[in-house]
Amino acid sequence: MALQTNTCNCCGTSLLRHVRQGGVYWFCSSCWQEVPVLSSTLLPRPEPIPNVARTPQTKS
Repeated sequence: MALQTNTCNCCGTSLLRHVRQGGVYWFCSSCWQEVPVLSSTLLPRPEPIPNVARTPQTKS
């Protein structure tokens, strides 16, 4: 399994992964800036599966 390194677009420093208020973001310790997670920003949210109520079948 290959380990992917995320780097800052401005300076090329490795980014630190942070979690805050239920969200994930990347932080550059050199620029001292938050960097958005582009891979999850570009992915569409999956559609929820609707609940389908089943009716009991009667035997004939």
